Amino acid sequence: MRFSTIIIALAATISAIDIRAHIGDSCVGSYRACRNINPRVCCSFSSSANSGRSSVSVVAIPTNWRIRTAASSGGGCRFFAGQRDSGGSRTVCLPYTTRGDRTGGRYWFLNRKRAEDESCPADQPDGGNCEAVVEADTLGLADGTEYNISGLTSEKLQELEEIADTGAGADAVPAEFQVFRRSIEA
Repeated sequence: MRFSTIIIALAATISAIDIRAHIGDSCVGSYRACRNINPRVCCSFSSSANSGRSSVSVVAIPTNWRIRTAASSGGGCRFFAGQRDSGGSRTVCLPYTTRGDRTGGRYWFLNRKRAEDESCPADQPDGGNCEAVVEADTLGLADGTEYNISGLTSEKLQELEEIADTGAGADAVPAEFQVFRRSIEA
């Protein structure tokens, strides 16, 4: 009985926060994303300053979490391009304001209990400045359909991204990409 209570309590604390970079300036349109990203890890949408992305959203935030979200420009998380606190919202949009294309995003905890842990995430076990970076692993269409892009060649990624950036839905995506389609949980 006690073991099942612990498992239920642990399951309630697990989150799946995603960071997305959209082509639209108010978090609309197709996007590149890092799914299930840890705090203080940079989600890099582009290593160059020209990503073609205008805004960043952080989604699936538990409403009892208080986090700060940040968008970056200049390639990965190189330059600060804006930040916003969640304030109990499930989604935060960092719309385009200034400073070029959005090339990275991250979040971190504001509340004391979670912020006290200053250790770096498992992605960066050696400590340091907690500058872990992960590449976007998902491409989302405007209709919400998502594709796993982590194994695609740069040519195939560009082909899929060109389709996505037109605003097309899943029916416009060639059959060869359907194996990469992700199922969306409700």
